[in-house]
Amino acid sequence: MTEGHEVTSTTGAVAAGPPEAARVGARILEQGGNAFDAAVATSMACCMLQPQSTGVGGYVLCAVILEGATGKVWSIDANSISPKAAHEHMYTILPTRTRGGINENEYNCSVKDNANVHGSLAIGPPGMMAGMGTIWEKWGKLKWSDVVAPSLKLLEDGFPFGSTAGAIKNQQNVIRRFEATEKHLMPEGRVPTADDIWHRRDMEKTLARVSEAGWQDFYTGEIGHKIVDHVQATGGILTIEDMAAFKPGVTEPYTTTYREASVHGAILPNGGLSSLQLLNMWECFDPLPEDTVEYWHRFAELLKLVWRDRLLHLADPNHVDVPVERLLSKNYAAGRVETLRQFPNAVDQLVPPPMGDSNDGTLHVSTADAEGNVASVTISQGGAFGSLVTVPDTGIILGHGMCRLDPRPGRKNSVASLKRPLNNTVPLIIQLPDRDVAIGMPGGRRIISVNARAAQKIVDYGATSFEAVSGPRMHVQTHEPVSVTRALPDDIVNGLIEMGHEITPVNSLGGGIHCAEFLKAEGAVRAGGNTWSAGSSS
Repeated sequence: MTEGHEVTSTTGAVAAGPPEAARVGARILEQGGNAFDAAVATSMACCMLQPQSTGVGGYVLCAVILEGATGKVWSIDANSISPKAAHEHMYTILPTRTRGGINENEYNCSVKDNANVHGSLAIGPPGMMAGMGTIWEKWGKLKWSDVVAPSLKLLEDGFPFGSTAGAIKNQQNVIRRFEATEKHLMPEGRVPTADDIWHRRDMEKTLARVSEAGWQDFYTGEIGHKIVDHVQATGGILTIEDMAAFKPGVTEPYTTTYREASVHGAILPNGGLSSLQLLNMWECFDPLPEDTVEYWHRFAELLKLVWRDRLLHLADPNHVDVPVERLLSKNYAAGRVETLRQFPNAVDQLVPPPMGDSNDGTLHVSTADAEGNVASVTISQGGAFGSLVTVPDTGIILGHGMCRLDPRPGRKNSVASLKRPLNNTVPLIIQLPDRDVAIGMPGGRRIISVNARAAQKIVDYGATSFEAVSGPRMHVQTHEPVSVTRALPDDIVNGLIEMGHEITPVNSLGGGIHCAEFLKAEGAVRAGGNTWSAGSSS
């Protein structure tokens, strides 16, 4: 499938990157698997092929799924949780160094030894394997070993390092601090090239064990004990009790209506609430053509309101009081946008305290099948290669979920025992009279804005998968400048500047969006995206 295209199928389809991962999912559909089997197999293949973005030891899998037979929609929250021994003073806070790291960009501080980002103190129970296992266990059709088999085949054959080579080069100075990680990522003792063939022999052994013993072995069995033993031996606080107690949340999603559609997002502390808020605010206005200055001005002003709410109110609701019902209410949205309604051409120049920004190592998988099953799955390692801690002889690179908690004490998202970190993953499912659509993307904080706009295009303009993910992008947080991609026409950019906006043109905002949809009247499936590949089974 060539980049930036759309496919239709009478059986099922997958939108994902890297390309071979999407093809894995398509083959699972051909073998009789459903959309959920395909989502798990594709996600696992992503873990093999692009470990800088995700891995079986990655910190989060966040998903929204729609059961075709029942119409029931579920949120799956396989977000890492801080170990029981964690506390808000466990990291030494230092004055801010030069910008560039997660702490400096996200939290406006530095942390001694960057201990919440790299190393064993950055590690909680990894959510990725439990998320995949839970989706398969509750909704899959095939045997677990059949879902794992394509990833084992990838490992047996070997594959080019591809984009992983560039990520290794960028991180090589930190990677060399971790002996097992250096050995795994640089098996010949040098930075690989993109064309070098990689044989992840240790990961092959791990995946063979998981295939035979089941995914729970990762938490309570032989693999789980290897993970804990190494983390503790290198200064971490993760225990086997923490691993055994880890269970993904399977609950009703957060849901709102947007015009004629129902839109479902994953629960906190994932990012869906913020995108749903944005749609609620958009609904307070009549639709505007997207080729107008007024459309993009309104978008920027609404984003500021959403981000101020997000950074002020949101965290793990099991630990802090988050007014979820109020934030998702239509009345609250109407109140928040009233000033913009009264003064539609005003540019909000308020400058709250700096909140930072980051790009995360993340991928997204969307799948659908002809039975009406739809899955939207976002998976993440955190930053590139997560904690950079590799468990010797396993190939498991552990995510750094602890760095998604604020290392500074006294804040809503600060570190606490058994607390889930706030993250930016936003898998969405959009239910329309004629189709059900799964959509999502990687891109750190940019996911909130870019993914919501794609959803808005699907509803307001009837955009197909490919149309929804195409076109200019915009991102702004609590205050200006506003970032826009260079695809936004000059006349619109100039019009925004004339209104008083501070505009920063950029080459890209976030990663490729992956979209899969079930077309109800035809009983068919369509998938599309950009910077992606779609696999289909007909």
